[in-house]
Amino acid sequence: MNDLHTAISEYTDDRLLSEYHRHKDQYTPDALNVMREEIKSRGLPEQPETAAETSDADASKARHFDNADLLQFDHSFSRTDLLLATAMLQENKIPFYIDNPESTDTLPIQSETEMRYTIRVHKDFVDQSHALLDEHFVKADNKYMLKYTGARERLKAFNFHDIHLSEIVAAEELEVGFTSEEKKTLITLAKRLLTEAEAVETAQDRVLFYYDSVEPLVERLQEPDRTALSRNDLLTILEILQVYVADPSLPASMDEAIAQLLATFLGE
Repeated sequence: MNDLHTAISEYTDDRLLSEYHRHKDQYTPDALNVMREEIKSRGLPEQPETAAETSDADASKARHFDNADLLQFDHSFSRTDLLLATAMLQENKIPFYIDNPESTDTLPIQSETEMRYTIRVHKDFVDQSHALLDEHFVKADNKYMLKYTGARERLKAFNFHDIHLSEIVAAEELEVGFTSEEKKTLITLAKRLLTEAEAVETAQDRVLFYYDSVEPLVERLQEPDRTALSRNDLLTILEILQVYVADPSLPASMDEAIAQLLATFLGE
């Protein structure tokens, strides 16, 4: 279970439907989007009244615990990593709940992607939970960080709905250091998206947030002396890369650029 999509893809049909229809409050919007995609790809019913019943007799029984018996973990999770952590706990039938998120107070740009989440675990399962999470996460600066997550997997989970920038901040230019080969790749993919946009939206069941910015971006990338791009330009690049993240035409050399772009908006 190395990433968000892998975690969901390993669910059985019954569990996938049960988690999506019965336990939505335990999942982030990113996770629910992935679940919807997985349900659609398997041809399963999307309406709760037609969802399959779980075979686990205990799944329908509500469990009640004294709040004092639920202990808060010191380290927090990002929204994406939270999905993986809760999936692990649920698979092992560990009682827990998710605390309300808190935004960081050290970053000038706030977005839902920067929220940090903590969990509370029943006292009888604390040691088991720590052992389970430590298999997949490392602890640093009061945060859980996934051990085995590549830039492309993180890009797939990046949610543009969560980015809320004012016009002033979006227009602010930042220094960039794309190589000539990276620029060439970005220009090629951007031009391709201009011709494939409608097909992409249909095939990937998505809306292109920054389509109108693609053509102006191409022009700026072709300026030989340009060393800075706006935050809006960088988000446009991220969307282009996300569209083609699984395409064989995206060279491995772009992974470092993807990681740096994600860090710009995720505060890493």
